[in-house]
Amino acid sequence: MKKALLGLFSIAAILTTGCLGNSTEQVLGIWNYVQVANPSVVHPMTWTFNDNGTVFFYDNSNGNADTGTYEMYMNGTHRIIKIKGTTIKDPNLEMEGEWDIVDIDFDKLIIGTRDHGGFQQRDFVR
Repeated sequence: MKKALLGLFSIAAILTTGCLGNSTEQVLGIWNYVQVANPSVVHPMTWTFNDNGTVFFYDNSNGNADTGTYEMYMNGTHRIIKIKGTTIKDPNLEMEGEWDIVDIDFDKLIIGTRDHGGFQQRDFVR
């Protein structure tokens, strides 16, 4: 009986902690921001995730560039990308914060955060 309970607890722990899977490889590279919330305000931007933990931001409309750091981890069953250390503070397109990975594959990245009031989503394509 004790072995059965131990087995059930082990399975429950594995199922509730989750894993990053191949998200850490899929996020690497250049992502082009797709503006879906307010198409009248164009904000062409690219985010580049590097395997050394840095992330590079480039705004194609004005040439502004910035670099920060990122880390990926699990928070319960949520995959998180935490971005910090940026110097450009753009209220129209926040970059820093804890971003939940809503969906990711090699062609699309959808992330969202509640760090800046309400739920803000960012959609990217390669």
